[in-house]
Amino acid sequence: MVFSRTAMVDTFDYAFAEDGSDGFNSFKDLEILVNHVSKPIAPNITESFQDVPGRYGGVFLGNSYGEKEIDIPITIMASSRDEYNRKMNNLSKALINTTDDADTQYPLRFNDQPDVVYYGHFTAIPTPTFINEGVQDCTTTLTFMLADPRGFLPQRDLKITSNEQVIIPAGNTPVQPVIHIIPKTDLYYFGYTLGDQYVAVGYHVDDGSTVTDANGHITSLEPHQELQVHDPCNSMSTWFQAGQDTQEVKIYRGENDGKATATATALMVAKDSKGHYNWGTVGKHKDFYGPVIIHQGIPKISNYWKISMRFHHVKRMKNMRAMGKVEGYLLDSNGNVCGRMGITDYATGRYPRGYIQLGSSFNATKDKGNYLTLLYNEGGRKNNGPTEHVKVQLTKTVKVKTTSKSKAKAKSARMYQATIQREAFKLAAKKKTTSKKKKKSTKKKVTKKKSGGKKKSTKASKPTVKTKSKTIKTYVTEISYMNKDAYSNFFGEFSLERQKKTIGGKVYDNWVAEINEYNPKTGVAYSINTANTVHIHTEKLDKSGKFGFALANVAACFMKHDIKEDLVKPAVGYYSDFETLTDLKIYTSDGSDDPDDIPHVIAHAGEEIIIDSADNTVTVAGRNVDKYVSWLSTFPSIEGDVSQEMHFTPDPVNADITLEYKPAIK
Repeated sequence: MVFSRTAMVDTFDYAFAEDGSDGFNSFKDLEILVNHVSKPIAPNITESFQDVPGRYGGVFLGNSYGEKEIDIPITIMASSRDEYNRKMNNLSKALINTTDDADTQYPLRFNDQPDVVYYGHFTAIPTPTFINEGVQDCTTTLTFMLADPRGFLPQRDLKITSNEQVIIPAGNTPVQPVIHIIPKTDLYYFGYTLGDQYVAVGYHVDDGSTVTDANGHITSLEPHQELQVHDPCNSMSTWFQAGQDTQEVKIYRGENDGKATATATALMVAKDSKGHYNWGTVGKHKDFYGPVIIHQGIPKISNYWKISMRFHHVKRMKNMRAMGKVEGYLLDSNGNVCGRMGITDYATGRYPRGYIQLGSSFNATKDKGNYLTLLYNEGGRKNNGPTEHVKVQLTKTVKVKTTSKSKAKAKSARMYQATIQREAFKLAAKKKTTSKKKKKSTKKKVTKKKSGGKKKSTKASKPTVKTKSKTIKTYVTEISYMNKDAYSNFFGEFSLERQKKTIGGKVYDNWVAEINEYNPKTGVAYSINTANTVHIHTEKLDKSGKFGFALANVAACFMKHDIKEDLVKPAVGYYSDFETLTDLKIYTSDGSDDPDDIPHVIAHAGEEIIIDSADNTVTVAGRNVDKYVSWLSTFPSIEGDVSQEMHFTPDPVNADITLEYKPAIK
């Protein structure tokens, strides 16, 4: 087969290495002809639109961009059935990969545009259609899907020589750069900014070290925060269940019942002998109920502290009616509740809320002014579902009336008696008319002669009426709001820190609250750049002094709330919420609100620093230093074909800085 220049242009390469070697060429290796490929302009676009009652039109909420689909029509030429079978076999071997990881994306490039590489996977390899009867030549269309719809150009390295340097990256869409920094001096802090986004590395949580300055003076450093407790929550050995014989915790809108347990990865409500969650006694409680657990205690009670608790909350009932809550409670040295954090469902499928609050009780009407709300929201991701009416089957016993078996006979006798009386009345009326004499009417009892015995009266007796119980099935109609938000299926960390802030010579409490969503498969926090994930940060300065306390211990609860399905008889089975606590960390702190006010060497001169904005990781000489990365670091992308400035620390004059990236096209 002649391999012409034209044939080279109308081919594609697939599954090759990063350096371009290996892989398959459609013409040389797969022996297929690629017909005209029309590359799509844009990926699949889904419009978000909200109908508004009473409004002409609606509200446009933006577009969501999904996968990009490339259809590749091919022709397979074969002179015999054996050649056809061989080519089919080679094609399936190359394009169907069952040994690699399920999420593997393979590179593909078309040789009419050899610098652009697409990463994706084949989703359709249809059965070929023969061109003519009696020949083996056939055609089909391969479907290649791009989860990331961008096409990537070869890697570029850009040398940064000045903080006033203007860069115009190649490509026409944002990409994530990798920054390489080799400092000429020891660094206590480093990073870069791009507009109002940045990466800042220098958060000091070290457990104590020393720094030697240029004059040889040694300074012993003390940490601002020290980790006291790290409980992976995979055993009840560091917890006990609250109760009358141990310690009670005042749960807001909740009663202690049921039983808790530990699994290999989490603390949660236990199951009974039938495999059902043991929340407690159904129908006994007017509000939430379930097990309450208390930690065994922390080594040091501290006025200033930071705590983080990782919760999993999943609404498993399709119509969203199930009600549950998972919460952590912050306790002082007397066991009093001084704050809470967690997720709670609302009745009939209304949006669950996530919250972090200070105080002991949190009723918006009765306790107004006695608690401080730091966070209370639906997570910024809501889906308004339809309102549905749910029929809940109710089996109940009612009283019904029944009559004796003689009812039919009595009715027949009464009808017979009425007929005889009617005929007697007619006969009497006729005699009166003809004789014109007034005669005294006589009422005769109608009797019926029984064969072989005495005459017996046929006067009917009143039938006997009885009552008895009867079981019937009926339905109770309930409302269900099919609403979902970020907390309907959420795995993430709630954290709260008490800092001290001095203003005008007076010391106040500065509260820092955060909710961050984690990947349940990897146990790692999602990047702040990952779409549709929760990353909420807030700070509040409290000058009232009402809510500050020394953290002494924590408690947690897993609870449900009865709904109509629980209260009907017999109860209707449904899926209650899945609720767990998977991690607990407690730090003691000196109260500093500036974690970098004490210098600490993070990178020494000559060590290579790599800031990978694609993976959101930072390493120094191969050591992971993510613990020093500021929580607010956004790892910004650079925009292709747009003029922009990046400012670096250290200054490029005192370091070798290289920006590495792969340009991309839409």
